Amino acid sequence: MFDFSFSELILCIIVFVIFVNPKKIPEFGRFLGRVLKKTNNLFFDVKEEIYREETFKKLKKIEKEIFSKNEK
Repeated sequence: MFDFSFSELILCIIVFVIFVNPKKIPEFGRFLGRVLKKTNNLFFDVKEEIYREETFKKLKKIEKEIFSKNEK
């Protein structure tokens, strides 16, 4: 997905350290960790909701089939 070489990674780290105060790096890391965790939870919730919706549709289809067989 992202094709970084080692030298590009080192350059990014150096630029990050220059623009962000080294004392603030742990605080930034915690903030980034919280954001990534919330994003991950959001995607998990969306996937779970889609799965529930698909299961609900399958159950409704089975229910219709059962009731249509019982009416005959």
